[in-house]
Amino acid sequence: MMMVICRQDDEISSTTEMVQKLQEQIAEQEDLIAAAQRERDQAQAESQRQQSLSESSMNEVKEVLQALEELALSYEQKTQEVLSKDKDNEALTEELTRKKVTNCPAVAQFCSAFAAVQFVTVPVYK
Repeated sequence: MMMVICRQDDEISSTTEMVQKLQEQIAEQEDLIAAAQRERDQAQAESQRQQSLSESSMNEVKEVLQALEELALSYEQKTQEVLSKDKDNEALTEELTRKKVTNCPAVAQFCSAFAAVQFVTVPVYK
């Protein structure tokens, strides 16, 4: 009977040791699970931050592209205005040249008539 009690006592001790080891393993697994959850939460937060940053960058790119389109349109308009002014200037230059040519004989005639006129000086009395 003593042997049976000793055997049962050994089995109880062995079972108790196994339960303690299993409890330690469970505690270790819980720690690992908690650490994995923290890492997952950190990864999710980083992912959300990166997504927000990406969206912000995309919005900036859209704004820059829109500004570039506006600049291109403005540049095209200014180019058209310059071309139009160039044409106007050419037309005015041609008209001025034509008027110089047609008015040149009249100016020469006026100059010769002016040279022919004699000025009379009136004495000033004091």
